Amino acid sequence: MNISFFKTPSHRVFHYEPRYWDERKERREKVRMEALKEKALREGKEWKDESYHPGMYISGKLQDQVRNGRRQSLSKNLTRIIGLVSIAIFFAFLFYFAKYFTVFMESMR
Repeated sequence: MNISFFKTPSHRVFHYEPRYWDERKERREKVRMEALKEKALREGKEWKDESYHPGMYISGKLQDQVRNGRRQSLSKNLTRIIGLVSIAIFFAFLFYFAKYFTVFMESMR
């Protein structure tokens, strides 16, 4: 008789079912594409492979987003640096002229 104050987790199993892959169909498609390419080259047309491959629609967009993100982050960082430097200069002037301001206020009395 086992007595436990904590619930012991059950054994987890990774269930993987591979997708069906037809090697002959893939070879047929490859031969077909090569034949279409040769036909287009014989006719003097430009060959454009219009078959789908994973990531075809998003790969260029992701690269553009990365480039634009870097530009935006650089501009944000530059703005932040300029703002911090200007605040530091303001406080430096304030500290520097504080001596003269107190002298000016005392002379006004």
